[in-house]
Amino acid sequence: MIDLEKYTQEYWGLMRQHAYRLTGSILDADDIVQDTMLRAIEMGPALENIEDHPEWLYTACTEAALSRLREKQPLELNEFDLPDLIQTTGSSANGVTKSVEAGAVWPSVALEFLFPLQYMTPEQRAVVVLRDGVEDGDRIAASSIGVKIQEVFKIADNADKKRAQIQKYWGKKLFFVSTDDQVKATRVFERFVEALGFRDKVLLQGLMSPGVELIVRDERRTGDDFVAVACTELLGQMGEKLTFSPVWLNGCRGVLIWTWRTRRNEWLRCGAITILSDDSNVKAMKWYLGGHLLRAIQTEVPQVS
Repeated sequence: MIDLEKYTQEYWGLMRQHAYRLTGSILDADDIVQDTMLRAIEMGPALENIEDHPEWLYTACTEAALSRLREKQPLELNEFDLPDLIQTTGSSANGVTKSVEAGAVWPSVALEFLFPLQYMTPEQRAVVVLRDGVEDGDRIAASSIGVKIQEVFKIADNADKKRAQIQKYWGKKLFFVSTDDQVKATRVFERFVEALGFRDKVLLQGLMSPGVELIVRDERRTGDDFVAVACTELLGQMGEKLTFSPVWLNGCRGVLIWTWRTRRNEWLRCGAITILSDDSNVKAMKWYLGGHLLRAIQTEVPQVS
């Protein structure tokens, strides 16, 4: 007889990774995995009759994700957003992106992989993710979507075309290959973090590309002047005394922002930023203010000075 507690523990992390890659949302991923495991538990003794449990779970998890994805429209090509952050151990430049969480390998959580998915239909997302991370992904996709395998091939072809459109429109604006092994890009990032500490609009604006993009909550700002103002406003709302811890988020540079709370006599997490930059300036960023995302970031608490 299957021990349901051990069963859940064994597959929870794997399904959470899959659900996150499908949705780009940590909260949605957690809800989807709960629904998937509840479905398994409700099967009772029939669960033992399943021949391939990972395959069954991938199918059930994908079905649950598709149901949630169909509740909202994909992004239009000219719209901009970034998925929820996952802290990684370093850059995605070598093609291997490891999550800090339990040292687990989260296949293809690099932003370059996740970003185009936001613009695809739920079915296209499912096919791309399953093909990339699961053996016999086409067959699982066909079962999850409820189509024949030939239709999966068509969906995959359309997804490739969509990815090419996104690369043409956004690729040069957001993603780049450094010409100097990241030295210049690292310096741009360091200068930008320093400017954040000064809360200086002019310094910040001078480090941004003219068409820089910013997302915070559901608000989008475009253009170095507007984005620089938004940054200083956000920093002002966080407190008088701030400090910044560099981190890697989805294989990209970022920072965790701490604010000093005198009443509690401690540093508290108040925000995080994914920062996309090249050898010259900052191209885009997303500010995260949700506590569930900030708490997951592992880094040392700043020293009191």
